[in-house]
Amino acid sequence: MRQLKGTGASDGIIIGPAYIFQRPSRCQRRTLGSEEVPKEMQRLQMAVDAAKLELEQLRNRLLLENAEQADIFEAHLLMLEDHELLGKVEQLICDTLCNAEAAMEIGADEVASALAELEDEYFKGRATDVRDVAARVNCVLEGRSGHPLENLDQPVIVVSKELMPSDTVRLDRSMVQGIVMEEGSTTSHAAILAKTFAIPAVMGVANATGAIGSGDLLVVDGENGVVVIQPDEGELHAWKQRAAESKERSERLRSLAKLPATTCDGHHVALAVNIGSPKDAEMALDYGADGVGLYRTEFLFMNRDCMPSEDEQYEAYSAVARMMKGHPVIVRTLDIGGDKQIKWLCTLEEQNPFLGLRGIRLCLEREDVLITQFKALLRARVQGDIWVMLPMVANVEEVRLTKRILEKARDELSREGVPHREFPLGIMIEVPAAAVMASSLFEEVDFASIGTNDLTQYTMAADRNNAKVAVLTEALQPAVLRMIAMVTEAGVKHGKWVGVCGDMAGDRAAVPILLGLGVNELSMAPSVLPLVKEAVRSISLGRARELARLALLCRTAGELRKLLR
Repeated sequence: MRQLKGTGASDGIIIGPAYIFQRPSRCQRRTLGSEEVPKEMQRLQMAVDAAKLELEQLRNRLLLENAEQADIFEAHLLMLEDHELLGKVEQLICDTLCNAEAAMEIGADEVASALAELEDEYFKGRATDVRDVAARVNCVLEGRSGHPLENLDQPVIVVSKELMPSDTVRLDRSMVQGIVMEEGSTTSHAAILAKTFAIPAVMGVANATGAIGSGDLLVVDGENGVVVIQPDEGELHAWKQRAAESKERSERLRSLAKLPATTCDGHHVALAVNIGSPKDAEMALDYGADGVGLYRTEFLFMNRDCMPSEDEQYEAYSAVARMMKGHPVIVRTLDIGGDKQIKWLCTLEEQNPFLGLRGIRLCLEREDVLITQFKALLRARVQGDIWVMLPMVANVEEVRLTKRILEKARDELSREGVPHREFPLGIMIEVPAAAVMASSLFEEVDFASIGTNDLTQYTMAADRNNAKVAVLTEALQPAVLRMIAMVTEAGVKHGKWVGVCGDMAGDRAAVPILLGLGVNELSMAPSVLPLVKEAVRSISLGRARELARLALLCRTAGELRKLLR
């Protein structure tokens, strides 16, 4: 028996045979005659068109399943429309007389290498996407159809150096029982998919493809980040027992769905879910959610050539409100910028998009976009309990400007004689400045929801997509907890409701501290809601407050982890 260690990315224990997935080897270079160049250019264009069609089909399928993953393939489509990559490939065919496959591979390597050398982590991360797009075009050029991970004939654990976005969406979920990767982190596309579909996964396992052979019996412990190769009979028996206990625990947690999220001493905590489309809302009530704590509206605005109409938005928001049957639905207004772009919005290229024109800043620049969304939301409020919150708020002025636009939307609907109702207006606390100014901001709004992912990266000045600074981006940092405490104290002072909708809300270890700090609602991915409900039901509010008091005295993340243990 050998044991490898990595980072647990998706909970659960699974035992099964290894399937080593390797991407196709580099293509062969062929020298063209000058008279063949026009035909090769035509061949390249036909392959690009076919690849675009594949990407559009993938994107459209994912819009119904996972709006955020659909954004990945929208970005890939944009790459195939951008002259930087294809222009380089065409130039290589003309200048070096090489075949289209080789030119695509060389051109993608050059573009990806240039991106990887940039200081900005967002652009570094696009290197994988460039290579993924090139591989898709070459697959068409070489006449390869299908994908190895789509046509598996038995349940397996996929072992790979890296899984690209186009690999992860093609996984046969009925056959892929676990994932082991040499590269990637808990925020990689493969990890996100694994969490979504409850597939145990371990990332960052050094030399996994070298140490593991095809068909080797593996044990994957996705919670502790352990991979066991060829366990002996005694070890296998022990792991089977642990796997059965893990499965039983998951089923028991699901049985908590209809029970209230109430502490031992009778304090109720609202548990909500984060969604990206009306279809996602169907899962919310199945998991026993008290509502939707974050409805990301970006999916309506992406993957199209123009802004969605007021009526189209109204139908989408109304559908979610009706599905939730009177439970509150907190809708976040359009949050574009940073790593999310919309081509029709004509956003300018920025040196650091995460510190640029994103969230409410962009919407204030485009009043037409915001007023249309407000009108649709005011109308949808008639259909259910819709609340609205503004992303990336940094100061009081932004809130006041937004409220003026909201007033214009109300006036327009009144003049048009369209039925509508006012909704509670809140803000996202994602910027440290907003946490510091929380008391003043609460004088302007009805509630606040803390986005711990962005609040952490901005507080710690550490990109949450950069593995080299991952230790700084865990939300259980003393500085982040003190920011949250500032917000909850301001909420109590003004009698205003405070929620948390970042990843920290779904962290079982963090739940007692958040309760103790006075958070009123926790919103998370549906799959982790049972775990959080169990954590809430197993502690008293008094004990949670004591833990929070001690946590605020901690000076390091290590001290915090020790306290929670």
